[in-house]
Amino acid sequence: MEGFSARRGATNAEILKFRMRGSLTSFRSVCFVLLAPTLLWNTGCSTTASSGHSPNITLEAPAAFGTEVTKKSYHKGEDLLQDDIYHLLPIAPMSEYHGWFGSRKVSQADMHAWMVHVYSCYSRKIAAAYRSAGDGFQADLNEGPEFLRSGDRSYMFARFERKQFPWGNAVSFFSQFTQDTALYVPHNGHLTYEIWGVTADHKYSVVATLSVSHPKLANWGPEVRASRSVEKLKQDRDFRLVESCSPDDFTPSLTAFDRLVGSLRIQ
Repeated sequence: MEGFSARRGATNAEILKFRMRGSLTSFRSVCFVLLAPTLLWNTGCSTTASSGHSPNITLEAPAAFGTEVTKKSYHKGEDLLQDDIYHLLPIAPMSEYHGWFGSRKVSQADMHAWMVHVYSCYSRKIAAAYRSAGDGFQADLNEGPEFLRSGDRSYMFARFERKQFPWGNAVSFFSQFTQDTALYVPHNGHLTYEIWGVTADHKYSVVATLSVSHPKLANWGPEVRASRSVEKLKQDRDFRLVESCSPDDFTPSLTAFDRLVGSLRIQ
């Protein structure tokens, strides 16, 4: 098993790299980006009249989510990672809030990083997911392919819901991927809560992510079980647990993160 090492003080770039990178799939996508930078990615996004500039955003992060909060803006095509090998290139100007829930000097299973990205484009794929997707697998929302010119995708989606925020409509779900090729059941260390939305004025797309844990899930390691298929995964007891338990059973609370995302203001 491979995974994001439990090193202390992981940087924002390391978290992004970990979240976007698979194994062979990632290697192929990296080479593709390096060798074909002029590729026109089929993102389903419509740019806006103001898309030449990064969105001006504000966010109210409560104290529990307030560890080392940073705010950054990126131009279209500006590398988020500044890495010699792996690149994440926004398809539109983007503004970002990044922080941590609680301490960041913890093990991987207890590491609760969060990010909110606002892109200066309207994603028709997100809008379609809100209108008609039956679950996260149908929605098939992955930030790498949709916005960052990276081919990496999650292998698991759970707890798909539709939500309304002051800034617009959204869907939320759990996702999970590892650097391994197995279909691991939900576990602490890779389970991620995601919120994807579009603004009511059809100008911006919002992607928010939060690393979460649950006391009844195993921590990432040899004891984590793997399923033989996606259908078997959906029938697993831990998949059913994350589908049905209270949103406040997780750390951090999903409800609390919804409130944080709801405080987003775009000017």
